[in-house]
Amino acid sequence: MKHFYLSVCLTFSTLFGFAQINPPEDLQAYYNTVNFSKTGVELKEDLSAVTIAKHVKELTYTPEVWEALKVTDLDPDNSNNVLLMYGYDDMDNNISTDRSRDKNKNGGNQGEWNREHIYAKSLGTPNLGTEGPGSDAQMLRPSDIGRNADRNNLKFADGSGNSNFSNNGWYPGDEWKGDCARIVMYMYIRYGERCLPTNVGFGDSAQTPDDMIDLFLEWNIEDPVSEFEKQRNTYHGNTSNTYAQGNRNPFIDNPYLATAIWGGADAQNLWDGNSSVTDTEAPTVPTALASSDITASSIKLTWTASTDNIAVASYNVYMDGTFLTKAYTNTITISDLDADTTYAFTITAEDASNNVSAVSESISATTSGEIVMDYCTSESFENLSSTIDVNDSSYAERTWTGDNGLEWTATGARIDQNIDGSKAVAIDKNNSGSLTAPTTSNGIGALTVTTLRVFGGGSGTLDLVVNGEVVGQIPYNEFEQTTTIENINIAGNVTVELNNITSDNRDRIVIDNLAWTCYENTNSDYCTEETFTNLTPIQDLNDSQYGDRTWTGDNGLVWTATDARIDQNIELSKVITIRNGVLTAPKTTGGIGTLTVTTQRVFGGGSGTFDVVVNGNVVGQIAYSDVVQTITVENINIEGEVALELNNKSTSSDRVIIENLAWTCYDASLSIEDDSLNAVKIYPNPMEDLLNIAMPNGEASQVDIYNMLGKLVLSKTIQNSTSISTQNLQSGVYILRMTQNNKTISKKLVKN
Repeated sequence: MKHFYLSVCLTFSTLFGFAQINPPEDLQAYYNTVNFSKTGVELKEDLSAVTIAKHVKELTYTPEVWEALKVTDLDPDNSNNVLLMYGYDDMDNNISTDRSRDKNKNGGNQGEWNREHIYAKSLGTPNLGTEGPGSDAQMLRPSDIGRNADRNNLKFADGSGNSNFSNNGWYPGDEWKGDCARIVMYMYIRYGERCLPTNVGFGDSAQTPDDMIDLFLEWNIEDPVSEFEKQRNTYHGNTSNTYAQGNRNPFIDNPYLATAIWGGADAQNLWDGNSSVTDTEAPTVPTALASSDITASSIKLTWTASTDNIAVASYNVYMDGTFLTKAYTNTITISDLDADTTYAFTITAEDASNNVSAVSESISATTSGEIVMDYCTSESFENLSSTIDVNDSSYAERTWTGDNGLEWTATGARIDQNIDGSKAVAIDKNNSGSLTAPTTSNGIGALTVTTLRVFGGGSGTLDLVVNGEVVGQIPYNEFEQTTTIENINIAGNVTVELNNITSDNRDRIVIDNLAWTCYENTNSDYCTEETFTNLTPIQDLNDSQYGDRTWTGDNGLVWTATDARIDQNIELSKVITIRNGVLTAPKTTGGIGTLTVTTQRVFGGGSGTFDVVVNGNVVGQIAYSDVVQTITVENINIEGEVALELNNKSTSSDRVIIENLAWTCYDASLSIEDDSLNAVKIYPNPMEDLLNIAMPNGEASQVDIYNMLGKLVLSKTIQNSTSISTQNLQSGVYILRMTQNNKTISKKLVKN
């Protein structure tokens, strides 16, 4: 009933007349058996017959298809490369989105290209295999191996922008959807019911005389034939070429043939009598060019899309007046830029006939400044090595010596993957994959890690676990991404794990460049601080007994106290109580500027002092009495390594509580006699939404505020006392650097 109705519709359409269909002279010999006065299924049958008859050479899947693709799919802008189906960006440091790649970099490893079956093998009835339809070079295209795995055997679905998952299927991207549609049409007329359009795409066939769906008819119109497609078609139509099949894709020769067969809106008609249609109208100028998401090395550009009488094929991106790259949607991220540098950008639009628009208005954008931050721990995975009797591509437990010289462990892991050519470890959900770092000291502040899902699947998260507690989630998907989890803020020894892959699929996650900063106490301006929170009982020694005590301090290092007890407190805060002993801090770097400590004598006695000893020299005294008091010893100013003790209590029988011992780092810039900088007052600290800077001299100063990952988040030039809005800063710790007359002071700030 459906076919009868549509036959009537098509016949009715024919009465009103389709456009002329008459191949140009150079194609008339090829199509001499086709009656182009026919329409509908009759025209389809004629085209099917010639497509089958001219297919005189069936290429072997290996090696002939490989070799054919290295000839037919050459990048018009770089003959050493092939174009990659579904690719769209060579500038984003993500190999899976590459559009062009070395033609000889083919194979089965990450970073290589393989053969994408546009009509997925498993969707054929029966499976297309790797012979016959499964090795048809008109249907096979180069694709990044990861991008190919992402598509897997998903049916095509409508979408927009770049290639991605869409509507429970796969959207090939604005640049490639027409290619895919015309390939599906070719496979349908070449192999018939073995390659039905409804099996490979989501769409409606109610308005066509057979199994063709509206999705592919729409894509055939929206993405006109490119010169690249014509290049492939011409090669295969010439039997004198080594790897030519002999047949052509008629829908590349003229997309309007699809309209004549299946109806619907008119597709591009490349034949008009005996001449091809000439398009001379350029696209409109791209407008509203803007920059966003600026980092120290990248800038995202967006603009309002151009229009064209047929269709816009691509955009040309210029940086500082020089062509940089092409974009195939109205957004692109430019990477590998220099920090703190200004760049000028312009855009032009281009159609399939190489008509180019006028140049857009120019915009300038400046990358952010960057300072190098030292991580407490970082792991590049470059020390991963093969294991006897276990293939690199097998999932197993892996151990190796990391960048920090300690042993790392991964379970359910393979080591043959990489991200941008850098070694990485891949963990598998189905093998309970996890990554465990060795236990380290100095705590953890913020963590950053790069992830990439490979071999198909979905998107999900990994749990970030510190000392057995989940402190955040690391997202992943088929795109390379770097995630930072801030404000973890755990002091002391830490064991970091990534585990518990959450997804409904068998996801395999590549992990690279894992690093974290040391814990920074957000409540202080100190270089080292000890709150005695980690004091723990010792076997065979009661908390109220005097003896030798050791514990891991807030800085993750080992502190010691002799002739000490741990059962006392000040306002319920843990403390150490010294009788006739010594409190010894672990050696630290960064020097010492000013020391602060709280004391109180307990259990009777008198008043007295402790000596403050740094590197064996007495630098001051700490007073104590029966009342709680906080004492500050200023201007110690010793640089480099610091070994600090409190000893030589003036009365050996006094029992003295010590709490909240802390010192600032040595700051050479602050020790310079500079009245103008020393007179500057910065307040309040902690701050809310406003930071006040009082400058008595009125000299010009540069104020820069960095987050703890080293990113410049606020910059301002001031000359007089002023207030700076910090409303847009998140809660956390920051470093303020103020420069005046080539001298700089630094101050830690806390935002509540």
